[in-house]
Amino acid sequence: MANLPNTVEIIVSGRRFTIRTDKDPEYVRHLGIKLEKMLERIRAGNNRITYDKALIIACLYLLDENESLREQIRDLGIEIQRLHEEGAKILINSRKIAP
Repeated sequence: MANLPNTVEIIVSGRRFTIRTDKDPEYVRHLGIKLEKMLERIRAGNNRITYDKALIIACLYLLDENESLREQIRDLGIEIQRLHEEGAKILINSRKIAP
């Protein structure tokens, strides 16, 4: 693994984690805060849920969101390709009409 230049500490649910990353430290801290808020929302719905279960639920939520975004990106790529092809057809047809 490459030598990661930044070491960032985040606290999630009262637990301190040291993260080595090539990302901007403030960005990683921001992600830690977002994760903390997500876990708080999950645990607010059921105060007996364990930390580990809350993390699994958060991971599943984030993976689902990631897959949905990937599908949207794929669909947008297909739509862009379709529009590009239609635009090319229009351009070809306009050249046939105008000398």
